[in-house]
Amino acid sequence: MVKEIKMYAIIDTETSGGKYNEEKIIEIAIIIYDGKNIIDTFTTLIKPNVKVDYFVQKLTGIKNSDLVDKKTFKDYAELISNLVSNKIIVGHNVEYDYRILKNELETCNIKFSSETICTIKMSKEKYNDLKYYNLNYLCNYFNIKLKNHHRAYDDAFATLELFKILNKWIN
Repeated sequence: MVKEIKMYAIIDTETSGGKYNEEKIIEIAIIIYDGKNIIDTFTTLIKPNVKVDYFVQKLTGIKNSDLVDKKTFKDYAELISNLVSNKIIVGHNVEYDYRILKNELETCNIKFSSETICTIKMSKEKYNDLKYYNLNYLCNYFNIKLKNHHRAYDDAFATLELFKILNKWIN
């Protein structure tokens, strides 16, 4: 019997901020992982066509002026959909990134549904006595390098490294 290879899409989004379900992606990173190797990566800044909240600009370092000449989500929707389709979506607080991604795809008339895995949930199940479960704290705890926290690719890559560590203990 051949063992089915699970494919994962580790995702992270940075968003414009704003009202619930009105947030727009300003940066996205997707890392395709087969359980052993990184198969593909995609990361880009995205023009949201809304103002980015001041708090978000301070947190991410991404300013409105950085996004003016970028393509919109609609320009990337088909590519992103193809990347994440038939993959298990993995994220740190995956419910947030999944909701944002699903909303953005739906505005482009692309239906999307996937199984998700949350590295916060995984961390709490295996290490229920930690003080915090935010990405920065867990990266320090597990000695994972996190260069530019609150930038999509760096957060996605750190989430992948965390997922690898936690997956060893759970599987």
